[in-house]
Amino acid sequence: MVYSKMASEVDQAYTKATQELDDDSLREVEEFEEALAEAVYDELSLISNIVASALDICIQKATSVEIGLRKTRLNVNECEDLEKGLEKVFGFGAKVIECRILKALNMKIGVSREIKQNFKFSDEVKTAKKLYKSKRRATSVP
Repeated sequence: MVYSKMASEVDQAYTKATQELDDDSLREVEEFEEALAEAVYDELSLISNIVASALDICIQKATSVEIGLRKTRLNVNECEDLEKGLEKVFGFGAKVIECRILKALNMKIGVSREIKQNFKFSDEVKTAKKLYKSKRRATSVP
């Protein structure tokens, strides 16, 4: 009887800790995706709200991804489609926009890092996400 009560308490504690970890991980992903969507929106809006809206429509038709003007979160996997869409619309000029988005994203997530000259946008976003997760975990450790 005592053993089963202890086992039950251990199971409950483990379940609660796992759930809290899952909640933290989910919150972490949501915060990163929100920061990414904001960075895309902010940088494309610098071009012009009218041009940015038209660009959103063009990229959505070309790649089936909304680029953040209507979204509150942007998933890392969607960055590959965004990258392709920006390249279709802007050609080599897409790198300038992607670089600005990455700098804005790094500022929003509190990560200071240099962006390589010959970067791949989606890879840089994935790296930023890893750094963000590491930073969050390092600051949340008691």
